[in-house]
Amino acid sequence: MSELSHGNIGKREQNFTSILPLRKKSYDPKDLAELAQQMKGEVDSVKDGPDPEENLLMPAGYTYLGQFIDHDLTFDSTSSLNPSSSSPTNFRTPRFDLDCLYGDGPSAQPYLYDEDQLKLLFKNGPSTSELTDPAGQDLLRNPKGRAIIGDKRNDENSIVSQIQLAFVKYHNAVVDELKGNPDSWSNPNSLFESARNEVRWAYQKIIVEDFLPRIIAAEVLQDLQGDDPDTRADKYVLYTEDKRENLPREFVAAAYRFGHSGVRTGYRLNSVTEKGFNIFPSSEDNTPKAGADSLLGFDPVTNNQVIDTWGRFFPETLPGVLPTESRETAADETPYRRERLQFAYKIDTTLVDPLGVLPRTEVAGEDTTREAEALTGPLPDTVVEPPRPSLALLNLLRGNAYKIHSGQVYAQLLKDSGLDFTPIGIQHLVTRQGFDLDGNTFFKFVPIPDALLEDTPLWFYILAEAQSPLVDEIQRRGQLDGFEESFLLNDPAGVSTQLRGVGGRIVAEVFYGLLDSDTESYINAAPGNWKPILGGGREIIFRNLLKFADITNA
Repeated sequence: MSELSHGNIGKREQNFTSILPLRKKSYDPKDLAELAQQMKGEVDSVKDGPDPEENLLMPAGYTYLGQFIDHDLTFDSTSSLNPSSSSPTNFRTPRFDLDCLYGDGPSAQPYLYDEDQLKLLFKNGPSTSELTDPAGQDLLRNPKGRAIIGDKRNDENSIVSQIQLAFVKYHNAVVDELKGNPDSWSNPNSLFESARNEVRWAYQKIIVEDFLPRIIAAEVLQDLQGDDPDTRADKYVLYTEDKRENLPREFVAAAYRFGHSGVRTGYRLNSVTEKGFNIFPSSEDNTPKAGADSLLGFDPVTNNQVIDTWGRFFPETLPGVLPTESRETAADETPYRRERLQFAYKIDTTLVDPLGVLPRTEVAGEDTTREAEALTGPLPDTVVEPPRPSLALLNLLRGNAYKIHSGQVYAQLLKDSGLDFTPIGIQHLVTRQGFDLDGNTFFKFVPIPDALLEDTPLWFYILAEAQSPLVDEIQRRGQLDGFEESFLLNDPAGVSTQLRGVGGRIVAEVFYGLLDSDTESYINAAPGNWKPILGGGREIIFRNLLKFADITNA
């Protein structure tokens, strides 16, 4: 175990738990492949302005903060897509302990730390503009360019790698802050432990005060919110205390994969590039690899990949505050370089086109792709040989391998628990398809394959729950045969989506359950008068963590 291990919930290399006993009957992989293909969005370009796909409740940075959080909690390096395979195992501690940042600590992994074992190392640059010298905003790397960090996955794209760097700098700034004020140390005998506690607690507080309210509907969160675990103890329905020795399969392989639907086609990182970066090549691109013009990481950041201002990704406003920009007209192909807060795409049943054709080698993995092909038959990619797999397909096959029950089963469980809960209906189990009418873009909702309508994979069901208010509003308007793009762009009912129902409840209970059961979380260990060390106006938002880290572009 790590020298930094703590708390009393779970350890590395344990099997995941389950909310319900494992499903005995597997889904037909061919039905899952048909559904995955239906979930792929249209080919699109990166827009420098209002986009109908944007979810105005979730700025784009929270997609990648969510990825960072995921890497802090889970890493299943042994799982297979085949339902007959062995039990999946978690190689991360299932706690918000930032082991992806601190590794196994300064004694076990001294190469992550400076000589006095207080600060984390990163690659420093001169005091010139960090855009003209990207090395000044990069992680510490080995001679082959691979990041030297606690979890290699936090270098897998150029956005999450810069969030990892921001936490490195935040820890170092906290060390400097506490060094001159020993009376504020949470561990009187250790400056490092006191700084680590502060960083972890601030991170946890941001998760519950800033991250969760942006992704989960308020009516789902309301009876779990607060810092008193005793008042919450009897409110857990799914992630009860007996299941907290690890994370539940339903969270790992379904509920927390909601973020994939929020990924944009691409992002503008700075004012240097003419256009924003696509995340990966589109389904029409015959390039088999991601290439240097994508956001793929695992290499030193380039001049083009440096985020010149975090205002492009994280706002200075609290959750629920909508942007003031005009959204009467969708952005066209015209690039502009000014700072604009980008938003994640809607949490719905559509994934952007590049996620429908993952770079086979660098992203999906050859072994995983071959396993998917063995289960479903030939992949539908007709542009690149060998064909590229869909992220939706890999997610659906993963849920099948984890033997997770249908969304309807968990909905019935919530309904029977006495919660004020109404399951979604068959009319909500749809994907959104675009079509052209007289030169204008219209959309309609299309039912999923019949075989899955009453026995729906949990991951898809959760996305359909988030999308359900949009479906209800279009049905109320009598526009099921086609509605205009403007509804998704600026109509109050069309511009936002959040987790609700089963999905919202699973994520909320897991997050609060982990904090309640960790004896060293801020909920259980921070002094009663503790407040996180942040910059800006001290509101508990991620942008203020960046400001305190003295990041020049925060």
